[in-house]
Amino acid sequence: MKKAEEKNCKKREQELIANQAIPKPRAREEIHRVVTVLIEKLNLPLGSKVLDVPMGPGSLSVFLHRNGYKVYGADIDLNQSATIDPAIVRKRADLNQSIPFEDDFFELVVSLEGIEHLENPFQFIREIARVLRKGGYFILSTPNICNLEERLNFLFRGCFYRFIPPEEFKRNGTGFDHQNLMTWVEMKQILEWNGLEPLFLEKDKIKWRQIFFLWPIALLVWLYGKFQPLSRRKKYCMDDNESFPVIFGGSSLIIVSRKATED
Repeated sequence: MKKAEEKNCKKREQELIANQAIPKPRAREEIHRVVTVLIEKLNLPLGSKVLDVPMGPGSLSVFLHRNGYKVYGADIDLNQSATIDPAIVRKRADLNQSIPFEDDFFELVVSLEGIEHLENPFQFIREIARVLRKGGYFILSTPNICNLEERLNFLFRGCFYRFIPPEEFKRNGTGFDHQNLMTWVEMKQILEWNGLEPLFLEKDKIKWRQIFFLWPIALLVWLYGKFQPLSRRKKYCMDDNESFPVIFGGSSLIIVSRKATED
């Protein structure tokens, strides 16, 4: 009788875990919607090892776990994901330093809205490349400071983001706000330096007001680029910078890249 009660208790516990609501993501929900579709298109085998970093409350981790992947997460604050399914392996990590997993461990690494909060994004991408298997995929999302709206903001403000005074930094600590916003050229550079080949770019959403109100500026940008020599277009990645996801994309740019299969 005791064994039967224990079995029923375990079954109810499993049902509760299965029916547990997915935690609300810290990143915007439209980013999660796009990324989950992109992951499905990769057609990774069930049971593939996937790293969610930084994992935040664990929204993406729970989704991936329920879809048959072996999920791992890393974050400096694990308290926010304390209630998710214990089958998801969680490790505490300062992402300015190292990711606590062995080399060539994951088939997929996903990082949503995290790199811009780090003091050392170069170290972070080096670590991503280290733990990712050859031929594995890396999906990165980060604020899109190359869309038309942000380019105009830079023209008038002279900066892409606000000044963070030392007192605020000391009070809140590292990672509390955007510390390293990067242009697409900088992101492409940091990825390729570490053997991660960008495959394509995606947007989180369309900012319709950019299309309606800023299309004349987009036309000028496109015409300017059209008459540049090929060497200059390649030097400044102008084909990418004039693409729809970058110039008309929403608040975040999503990059899918793949680790080289050969050294």
